[in-house]
Amino acid sequence: MAIVDLFCFLFFYHLVLILCAGYGYGNQGCPHFFSCGHLGYFHYPFTKAEQPDCGLLPIYDCDKPQSPTKLIQLEKNGTKFGLTGITQQDGISISDDDLHKRLENNICDTLNNDYSLPSHSPLYSIHIKYNVTLFRCKHGLKKKPPPHYFNHSCTNYGYDIYYDSHTIPDNHEAHNLFSSCSVLKLPKKDRTDTKDILSFVSAQMVVEVELSKDCDKCYKLRGGQCRLDSDQKFYCHIEPKNSRKTLKLVLGLVIGLCVILLAIVLIGCFIYRRKYILSDGQHQSRNADTDLIGPSSNANPENNRFYYGVPLFSYKELKEATYNFHHTRQLGSGGFGTVYYGKLRDGREVAIKRLYEHNCRRVEQFMNEVHILTRLRHTNLVSLYGCTSHRSRELLLVYEHVPNGTVACHLHGDFARPCSLPWNIRMKIAVETASALSYLHASDIIHRDVKTKNILLTQSFSVKVADFGLSRLFPNDVTHVSTAPMGTPGYLDPEYHQCYQLTNKSDVYSFGVVLIELISSKLAIDMSRQRDEINLSNLAIKKIQQSEFSEMVDPSLGFDSDSEVKRMMISVAELAFQCLQRDRDLRPSMDEVSKVLMRIESGKDMPEHLDEEHLSPPSLPSPDSDVNGLLRKITVQPSPKAVTDRWHSESTASNASA
Repeated sequence: MAIVDLFCFLFFYHLVLILCAGYGYGNQGCPHFFSCGHLGYFHYPFTKAEQPDCGLLPIYDCDKPQSPTKLIQLEKNGTKFGLTGITQQDGISISDDDLHKRLENNICDTLNNDYSLPSHSPLYSIHIKYNVTLFRCKHGLKKKPPPHYFNHSCTNYGYDIYYDSHTIPDNHEAHNLFSSCSVLKLPKKDRTDTKDILSFVSAQMVVEVELSKDCDKCYKLRGGQCRLDSDQKFYCHIEPKNSRKTLKLVLGLVIGLCVILLAIVLIGCFIYRRKYILSDGQHQSRNADTDLIGPSSNANPENNRFYYGVPLFSYKELKEATYNFHHTRQLGSGGFGTVYYGKLRDGREVAIKRLYEHNCRRVEQFMNEVHILTRLRHTNLVSLYGCTSHRSRELLLVYEHVPNGTVACHLHGDFARPCSLPWNIRMKIAVETASALSYLHASDIIHRDVKTKNILLTQSFSVKVADFGLSRLFPNDVTHVSTAPMGTPGYLDPEYHQCYQLTNKSDVYSFGVVLIELISSKLAIDMSRQRDEINLSNLAIKKIQQSEFSEMVDPSLGFDSDSEVKRMMISVAELAFQCLQRDRDLRPSMDEVSKVLMRIESGKDMPEHLDEEHLSPPSLPSPDSDVNGLLRKITVQPSPKAVTDRWHSESTASNASA
């Protein structure tokens, strides 16, 4: 076999040399593809800025490894955008820094102006792959939109913004409702089932570039370059052929083929002789070994191949399982990718996460999630069935299908209904989520993105904690890990954001926000609330200090009518209050949180439920007791600047690698 491998290597090596000599460069000395640092390889219509005649979209600083940021122009002499990655099918991910700054400074002023990418050229077209349609209407819209249309009011500018919270908007309905309104299309990074526009509108976008039919034929079939004349009309520019270069190519092919044919004859003779001098004993030994291996050892998706101990699936099989990633199979989308429902050949129902990009950072997050999930076995953690190879054309993760949506969907989204999540179910969710996080911490893992959108529910409302793309291994012999802040606004530990020190108490803070969401059914971030209440954790502490805790409670849960529910809710709020302490040393551990929640659920009295050092400040009082005193000594977090900051990545990522 070594001789055959050597022959194959020589054959393909020679073939590559010939192809490079003849076709490595086009008629004008242009490469068919080029490297751009950590972003990988690009081909036409992209080109290096130093070779403007070799393509249509110039990329700057490809040959400068010291420059981490690459820029691209989408039209001649146009604005330069930050280039952050390349996707399949001639797509790229870019960042519009100007739009990012304007969204953060004044969203109403930004939405008062139309946003669009450069207009289409006769040679190519550009469109944003993931976008959201916003309707800008003057105050006093005649027809009242249905409840699934959310509203963002810009009173000082005299208009309101409307958008459909459904995953698949009804364009016909929207046309009838908003015929008198202006239409805005902006890039999106997450579902629109929230009233916080900044949680899904993004300055980062995936852009697809499509050549016109004439330009595509010119480049691919005729080997020419697409150009525009003085009247801005298309023509295909083809350089005259070089006869000497053609002659050299023909000679190279002929000589190479002769050498290869001679090699085939010699190697064939060698193999023939070797085959027939083998002894019968060797044949029998080989057959015995084959029987020992047996056909049953190849009982996994991709020829017994594993990655970190999980089976590798082929891209083809997962493409078939999702009907070519059809939009009707889409379960949801987030910062890193889109999740699709699929059915494998063996009948298993699965959720397949398809990452947006295939660059170094995405591969790192992909490998991180696989590595962590293969270490874990817990009934309340989502199971990983397998994945594609990290060298596959797309990065795909295959999970068990959890059919009942997320806790966020039931609290604020499509599944939100009065009494749809009664208190006993919410208590069960809290207990099981705490158990899963406690197990993670005991396994030296920090989740780093605990939120209601990452808590999945089965049909029986059992919890499955998901999304480990940001998680970190945390050695038990250190106090913290220094890393750039990564997580979701509203849930992010303020001490982690300020000091860049990640600990397992960062997950405790995020879980405290989840507990308040379960009690109140309110969003973690709501821009329609008063400035000092935009952040739900600030609102909770404020209401507790002012003896107004009952105003926070979801009235449908029975706080005023059921004494047992009231007892449990007050106890859970007390625990959440400890989790939300700004000083991480005052927060309980996740193991302590889990034990307290189980005692609350069981109905046992809890005079000692946490160590004394973790119970400062004191327990949450009953509604009739006096809260003037120690509770008011707790300093409310400052205005939510720390949680409304946006990083360059999607909704759950930072612009710095952890």
